[in-house]
Amino acid sequence: MNDLRPLIEDCCGWNRRTWADAVAFALSAVPDDLHGRTVLEIGAGKYSCLAPAFAKLGATVSCSYYGQARQDVESGQLRVVSERHGIGGISVIEVDIHAVRGVYDIIVLKSVLGGICRGDESENVRAVIDGLMDHLTDGGVILTIDNGRVAPFAKLSRTFGAGRNRWTYFTQADIQRAFSGLSFETRGFGFLNIGALRFLFSRDWQALEAVNDAIHGIDRLLLRHAGINDRAVIATVIRKDGQRTTRPALAARPTTACR
Repeated sequence: MNDLRPLIEDCCGWNRRTWADAVAFALSAVPDDLHGRTVLEIGAGKYSCLAPAFAKLGATVSCSYYGQARQDVESGQLRVVSERHGIGGISVIEVDIHAVRGVYDIIVLKSVLGGICRGDESENVRAVIDGLMDHLTDGGVILTIDNGRVAPFAKLSRTFGAGRNRWTYFTQADIQRAFSGLSFETRGFGFLNIGALRFLFSRDWQALEAVNDAIHGIDRLLLRHAGINDRAVIATVIRKDGQRTTRPALAARPTTACR
């Protein structure tokens, strides 16, 4: 996993270290070699895109977006990361999460569920995931990495963050309730999540990376001393039970590898 870390951080775009911790945890649920596997990323955007990480592992990857200009997605973080790390072969398609076609070994979502289930409608998350399960191979996995609700910053998120658009920030309890009865594991990461900073430094990547590093350093101090259990980013791995008839189920790597 360590050799993938720079790639994962680049994929995340902003607040890259904390989000990369969460993505690394999610990736620990899949094999190191994904040749012959199919991956669908749902909800990629101009500023972040996880598809290159899966392509690097050998998967056949479809990077999907919705309600955006295709050119913005193709020429955004996807192109920056792919060119920087010498990755190709990723198809870009428009997909409505409620109208997915085909079947995949892995479906991955980064900061998507909060936008689909706006207005703190966390109870609708299960219906979304159940719908995606119909497009997952037996033994496959859904990997979802979402914005977490940190109580001391909840009001700020509603005023200055994605919460202005009624974006839902989840607690770990929300996730536990939503996926009750499914085979899943979840883990929270970080205390700070200041995504809006990407706009202030969008033309200066070195400055953005310096800010990201500073945020991560402050974050670690707060986690040690603040005594708050809320987490800014929540990663969840959801497994579809059943046995594959053509290929073995995806076997998890030890989770200690992603810490």
